[in-house]
Amino acid sequence: MKSSTGPKAGEPAPAPKMRKMERPPTPQELVSYYESRGLDNAQASLKVIEDLQSLLLRSISSSRAKDKLPAAGDTLRKIDSAADRLAILEMKLDSKPGHAQAFAIAVAAGVTLRAVPHLLRTVGEAWSTVAGGITQNKH
Repeated sequence: MKSSTGPKAGEPAPAPKMRKMERPPTPQELVSYYESRGLDNAQASLKVIEDLQSLLLRSISSSRAKDKLPAAGDTLRKIDSAADRLAILEMKLDSKPGHAQAFAIAVAAGVTLRAVPHLLRTVGEAWSTVAGGITQNKH
C-alpha cells in the first residue's frame, strides 16, 4: 500500500505531476485534485487559478530572461504597429459622416446651390441701386 502524505496545515498542495507526452490536465481535473486534498470547491477553484497565474508569470519571465524567442521584440513591434494603424483607421472612420449626416449635408448643399442665384441677383440689384443713387447725387 502507498502511504500518501497530504499537505501540512497552511501549506499549499503540490500540483499534480504531468508526464511529458500526456495532455495537460483539464480545469475540472485540477479542481478535483485539490478537492481530494481537502479543499472545498470554491477554494479549489481559487487555488487552480492561482497556480495557473503563477505558471504563466514564470513562463513569461523565464522566456524573456533567457531570450528563447529572439523575434519576440520584432513581433511586439509588429503588433504595436498594427494597433496604431487600426487606431488611425478608426479615427478616420469616426470622422466620416454617417448616412443621416451625409443626407443633411446634401440637403444643405442643395439649398445653398438654389439660393446662390437669388442671392447674387439681390446683391446685384442692391449694388446697381446704390451705384445709381451715387451717380444721381453727383449731377
